[in-house]
Amino acid sequence: MNTEDETTAATGDADVVRAVFEQMPLMMAGLEGPEHRVVAANGAFRAGADRAAPVGAAMHAVFPESVGQRVHEVYDRVLATGRTESSHEWCVRTKAGGRVVEGFYDCTAAPRVGVDGAVKGVCVFVTDVTDRVHERQAARERTEEAEHRCAQARETIAELRRASLPEYVPVLPSVRVAARHAPAEGGGRAGGGWFDVADLPGGLVALVMGDAVGPGAASSAVVGQLRTVVLERLHSGESPAAALSAADRFTAWVPGGRATTCCVVVLVPADGRLVYASAGRPAPLLVAPDGATRYLARGAGPLGTGASYRDQDDRVPDGGVVLLYTDGLVERPGVTPAEGRAVLAATAAAAVLDRAPRHGGPPDAVERMLARTLEFLLRDGGHGNDVTLLAAHRTPPVPAFETVLPAVVDSVRAIQFELGLWLLHVGCCDEDETAVQHAVVELVTNVVDHAYPDAEAPDADRSVRVSARLTENGTALIEVADHGHWSDRGQPDPVRGRGLAMVELFTGAFTVDRGAVSTGRGTTVRISHRLRRPVVVTTGTASAATRSRDLRIEEVLDAVGHLTVSGIVDTTTAPRLKAGLMSASHGGTTDLTVDLSAVTRLAGAGVQVLHDTVALCAGNGRTGLTLVARADSVAASVLDLADLPYTQGTAP
Repeated sequence: MNTEDETTAATGDADVVRAVFEQMPLMMAGLEGPEHRVVAANGAFRAGADRAAPVGAAMHAVFPESVGQRVHEVYDRVLATGRTESSHEWCVRTKAGGRVVEGFYDCTAAPRVGVDGAVKGVCVFVTDVTDRVHERQAARERTEEAEHRCAQARETIAELRRASLPEYVPVLPSVRVAARHAPAEGGGRAGGGWFDVADLPGGLVALVMGDAVGPGAASSAVVGQLRTVVLERLHSGESPAAALSAADRFTAWVPGGRATTCCVVVLVPADGRLVYASAGRPAPLLVAPDGATRYLARGAGPLGTGASYRDQDDRVPDGGVVLLYTDGLVERPGVTPAEGRAVLAATAAAAVLDRAPRHGGPPDAVERMLARTLEFLLRDGGHGNDVTLLAAHRTPPVPAFETVLPAVVDSVRAIQFELGLWLLHVGCCDEDETAVQHAVVELVTNVVDHAYPDAEAPDADRSVRVSARLTENGTALIEVADHGHWSDRGQPDPVRGRGLAMVELFTGAFTVDRGAVSTGRGTTVRISHRLRRPVVVTTGTASAATRSRDLRIEEVLDAVGHLTVSGIVDTTTAPRLKAGLMSASHGGTTDLTVDLSAVTRLAGAGVQVLHDTVALCAGNGRTGLTLVARADSVAASVLDLADLPYTQGTAP
């Protein structure tokens, strides 16, 4: 048998081989020489080529779009080295119908060896995997879309959860209320817990803590309805047991409301009397100033289970603390409920007895107690459920504040300092402190500038009196009084002359008493402003109070009316941003430039503050608020979406 016959026997008849080669679904071609001229091409190859008869033409003429896409370099290497090269899902761009189309190919280039063993050319095998790649890309996009929807759902649930948790608790004259919350870690159960603090008529204060069955949006909906019933009943003067009974009846109309737990404690701060009722909640803990602890008597079963509720009486001693807590603090893995309660009581007592503030820790005693208790109990591991501590600490009444100083420029700063010390003692949040301080500074400045004309007798009383006291419902009543003359001026100065407007902006309600009609002497402005303290939300090792310090608002040196803002702007820090903008713009009466380039998160609450400030400045006839953001910054993306105009770059 000759060589040709042997080849035919081994490979098949030449015509059959040619037919098989022609009909192969992958693109196959034989190339020859350094120009890679086509010497053989099957039907699939010809169908993809730019010319119907590619044989004899160089590859760059058959596929001109491949030039510059590193295809021919592969052929060169195979021809030079004699080694096979393969590529997976090689993206090749071609023109079709006047537009560029991306195709994806699995390609193999193998050496074509002659009878003498020398490399004569390249064999090319190409499989079009464009559909496979597009299917995978589509699947990835569907996955990303699903993940995005899941993230949105989680954010919605988180927003619902945050809505069920107050951001602030009231500042009251004879009791310090504090709350600390740690959301569930690692996607654990969240959404069903809530707490409230309500100042009631007669100086009473109510602490409420509850938990609806099940996580997610459904339990948040249950919380929203039942907490409203409880608070409405308490504000109507009903007792804790009556409020729980009303919520118990209401569960019949609330899907998922059955088995919700709730505890209501009403405290009389003046004498420490305590009235409470509980529906399936852990018994509240009493901590005496000497560290003695005891749990109150347990209540009845959860709401909607046929239980009957009754009020129980007790007393919180002077300087004592009543503590409500979530059951996750005492029902932990490897610990019996009794052991958990004992550890909680011992930890709280130790925190009360350790009265020395730690460096960087909260200076307030009850805040310190909650911080240390939560830190200790969660130290050994994470928590799959939300954890909350809510406490009321009986304290001596907050003393009233009063100072009388000469109505001179130096007194403005002195009064601001003295009032600041009183507000620090009261323990209100930074936003309220800023609002009250700015309002009082405006009023005192008005007295200094306008109350006492230079023509008055030198022995006349040219003083300004500032007083403040805290009402039983946590409202600061502040008076700024003088013995001068009320001044009705004409056209206001474009920068000054908006003092009362700014007072209203910062604090809301105020009244002006212009003194006796006969003498026209003496003006008293009275401000009322509810004071609050923030609820501390702890995530991992950082708290919301710590994170809020990540927001920095700084004046640009040597550039009047310019601020730089950096860090996180969210629901927690947006009030601080608002206070900073109001202060720098004098209540929207002066133009302001704000550089947001260093903001790492700009949430909806911050966008609302910016929109409101822009509108306020415009309403006061000013050019307004000029926002600046780098083109690649987080703020720029958000401002574009929020349709807030801004200048690209960095403020001077």
